[in-house]
Amino acid sequence: MRLAATTPSDPPPGAEGAARAAAVRHALPFAPRRGRSLAAVAAACGADALLVLGAEARLWTPGAGPASGRPWSPGMGALRARRLARGERATADGFLDAAGLRPGDAVLDCTLGIGADAWVAAEAVGDGGRVVGLEASAALAAWVAEGLARLPGAAARRVEVVRAEHLAWLEACPERSFDVVAFDPMFRHARAAGPDLDAVRGLADPRPLDPRALARARRVARRAVIVKDGSPGWDLARLGLAPLPSARGAHRLYARLPPA
Repeated sequence: MRLAATTPSDPPPGAEGAARAAAVRHALPFAPRRGRSLAAVAAACGADALLVLGAEARLWTPGAGPASGRPWSPGMGALRARRLARGERATADGFLDAAGLRPGDAVLDCTLGIGADAWVAAEAVGDGGRVVGLEASAALAAWVAEGLARLPGAAARRVEVVRAEHLAWLEACPERSFDVVAFDPMFRHARAAGPDLDAVRGLADPRPLDPRALARARRVARRAVIVKDGSPGWDLARLGLAPLPSARGAHRLYARLPPA
């Protein structure tokens, strides 16, 4: 997908300079808006999609979502992160329960996606922790990085978004360099979902988790590797992984592996 950066039609002061800087960060061409529609901007610069950067980070693709682009949203991740920030743990969080994160942990999210779990992890590990999120899709990595940068609070800005294929990145990563390594590959068996997840599914790498990546992750992890799957857990079964106990009717299943 050929992606370019631009601004809203009526950008706030400083937005064009900030969008140009973001384009440099993500190695994207910048296309000035100049009062044109997003379709006209995309056609003029030969882009398949546009990262529209102003007060929000929006992603525009032709014929999909609002005419001004779809705003980045972490979905339920926002509520989960707010609960953690308030110190509330009465509501169960399957990812946190499986990962067992502690303050100061280093977490590697190998399949960043929309960034919700990475944001929650950054809240859980606190100021002394570290969260790196890998994303194979250049468009998704740029959209999520810019969305996280616009959130209030320090936790979202602690997420280091890296555009990379996770297998190659893991192979180059020193052993025992992260406390927890997590995988949440896009569910290959589509379920009913909102438009935000549908947008992510269209951008994300659809390939199933490679057992080689799982094996290498167990060398990189100091404490655990976590794999998420949608119910009924066909991909966990394909990988020979047993899901952790969960509530009856749970839509998300998790497996936890020790380091190797």
